[in-house]
Amino acid sequence: MSEEQQVLLDHDAALAEYQHRKMVESMMGPIISLVVHALMMGSLILFYDAEAKAPMSSVELEMKELEVKELDPKTMEELEKLEDIAQEMVPTVEKPTISTDEMVDVSSVADFSDAMASTDDNMDFSDVLNVRANDSPLKLSSLYGGRSNEGRQKTLKKFGGSDVTESAVLRALRWLKKTQNADGSWAPGEKEAMTGLGLLTFLAHGETPMSEEFGPTVQKAMQYLAGQVDKWPAKVTDKKWPDTFSYSNGIVAYALSEGYGLTKIPFLKPAMEKSLAYVVDGQLRNGGYSYGYNPDGKWDMSVAGWQYQAMKAGYVAGADVPGLEKAIEKGLGFMEKVSFSKVNNRFGYNVPGNGSDGLQGAGTFCLQLLGSGDSFAAKAGVKFISEKCTVVWNNPKRKIEAAHANPIYAWYYQTQVMFHAGKTSWKNWNDVCAPQMIKYQHQEGYWECPNQDKGKFSCNYDKWYTTTLAALSLQVYYRYLPTYKMPKGIAKADKTTMEKLDDDLGLDL
Repeated sequence: MSEEQQVLLDHDAALAEYQHRKMVESMMGPIISLVVHALMMGSLILFYDAEAKAPMSSVELEMKELEVKELDPKTMEELEKLEDIAQEMVPTVEKPTISTDEMVDVSSVADFSDAMASTDDNMDFSDVLNVRANDSPLKLSSLYGGRSNEGRQKTLKKFGGSDVTESAVLRALRWLKKTQNADGSWAPGEKEAMTGLGLLTFLAHGETPMSEEFGPTVQKAMQYLAGQVDKWPAKVTDKKWPDTFSYSNGIVAYALSEGYGLTKIPFLKPAMEKSLAYVVDGQLRNGGYSYGYNPDGKWDMSVAGWQYQAMKAGYVAGADVPGLEKAIEKGLGFMEKVSFSKVNNRFGYNVPGNGSDGLQGAGTFCLQLLGSGDSFAAKAGVKFISEKCTVVWNNPKRKIEAAHANPIYAWYYQTQVMFHAGKTSWKNWNDVCAPQMIKYQHQEGYWECPNQDKGKFSCNYDKWYTTTLAALSLQVYYRYLPTYKMPKGIAKADKTTMEKLDDDLGLDL
């Protein structure tokens, strides 16, 4: 058996154990309840048998009414077996051999009201500070609490979403399910990055390998990403990488971290930590990132944005990666003191202050995500987006010649910035953004780059890139807890940036 086949078997075994564990969790309550009620009924029978000699007619009537003659020895034997099962059931399994041919295709749900995510509905939404993930698959971190079925319905109504926005998301998820490659990846090109974005889109909806409609899709994407990371060298410095690799790994690390944070599936952990170690070790001395993690390369804010999102997700998931917190600290310093320029109050692409509108969104959102939403740079970013930016999907004056100019990149970041900025800012943005996204979705469920220059535009992953970022933008209502809902009075003066981050995450390290 080859090493790759062994890895696949290990992944299958871990997934089977996860599925078994979730099944046991769902069965344990009803079984124990049945056993307890059976024992209580037996006790009642014994009690009334003992009182049967009492002369009062009411007692005699009660005895006759409650005398359960139907519980013959065979039935009692079955109840005893159930009790034994309840005592013996533990979430461990023998390592199985699973064939992907055994996956069953489940017909799609009819509408939004039937779209049940498989994440835990028993979220305590008052516990908003418990953001770092725990080791139990039974309790979601409240960072992800909005992704449960109950959480989605609550936050959709509260933050301006609707059945219409959710229907658009479901159409996108079904299109992604339909177009997934046999190996679990997406798109003809940039497969690792597109698979990371695809998995993030399903995870944002609370979908896991246990989901009825999308479970096999999520499972195959997780296996693909973990398998790809397993093939990489032990360290990022062991190989000269192509320029786009730093983009791809940042997105892969982001997806694996969210996947592990949501499910605690064991085989995701080493892949998550390896890809995050690449992020930490590939960081430049000034806290930024370059193409291909080149230590001598020029910093690039667009590359850095995915690394910071990945590190936040890994930190929340409890990744054990040496230097992770220090890398977050350096990243905050980079965004506020290197990329951002107080001359024009803008973030830069590779020179302070020279970045596009999209990079104003990237820098601002990453500061918000890492706990510095109250910084001068973040507030300046919010002000710029509020005053200068909007979503206009079909702009005839705009001609897009290449994938990097796709405006969906800017809208993905700007939408999240406005969501976290505050209620008024968010309402003004959402009233324009959501209708534009919904209007220009294709009937099949995908989006594509708007205003393409048909003679020049060429991108073999465009539909997947545009669809995932558009769908993630429409899942902003429940994807993360909005920072303006955090309780007041958390931050205190004279704290380091990491202490401020811990406050936002609700940690006591």
